[in-house]
Amino acid sequence: MPTPIESNSDLSMIQAVILDLDDTLYSEVEYVRSGFRAVANYLAWAGDTHDGRQLFDLMWQEFQKGDRSRVFNAVLDKIGKKAGTARPTVGELITFYREHKPDIQLDADVRNLLAGLQERFKMGLLTDGYLPAQKLKVASLGIEGYFDHIVYTEELGREHWKPSPVGFEKMAEALDCAYEHCVYVGDNPKKDFIAPNRLGWATIQIETAQGVHRHLTSNAAASPDRILSNFSELATTFLK
Repeated sequence: MPTPIESNSDLSMIQAVILDLDDTLYSEVEYVRSGFRAVANYLAWAGDTHDGRQLFDLMWQEFQKGDRSRVFNAVLDKIGKKAGTARPTVGELITFYREHKPDIQLDADVRNLLAGLQERFKMGLLTDGYLPAQKLKVASLGIEGYFDHIVYTEELGREHWKPSPVGFEKMAEALDCAYEHCVYVGDNPKKDFIAPNRLGWATIQIETAQGVHRHLTSNAAASPDRILSNFSELATTFLK
């Protein structure tokens, strides 16, 4: 039986810690940069007149402007079309981005904290996103062994991405843990906490300066119980 947290009354009955993936366990910006490098190198290798670094810089500039839905449109507009060659489509670049092997790392302190949590609690990972990409992230980070159960909401159907409660319900069932004994740790105040709040889970937001969703705000139903400035603060919350 997992050890309850005795030092914090609000979390004293927690038996299962369920974590989000992107911008919770690692910096999602690093995944974006990894994907852009892969796409840039692919385009350069395919015979474009620009080198990979130039193409990466262009995508990164577009990403930083805020309209992230047009990053690949912008790079294709920039390179144009060489005579006698077939230019990749935006859809092809998106697929290549999602299916690339990401160059991302898990910080040592995060790995140590996961190991500490694993000793005391049931552990779950619940993540939205396109399935090949999410599984490749988990494999690259080497974190599957820390979790008793992983829910990729894409496997349940895209209609069950957060804020759907279905993934959370299935997680609690798989861990054999009552809702009031579960805590969800995520980063996105628009969608991560709506379902667990309604189910009676405890909720914690990781809000870092580099987080992709750091500028988003939430209403009362979507607000977490607590906000931490980095993942390592979970050590003082759970492992005193």
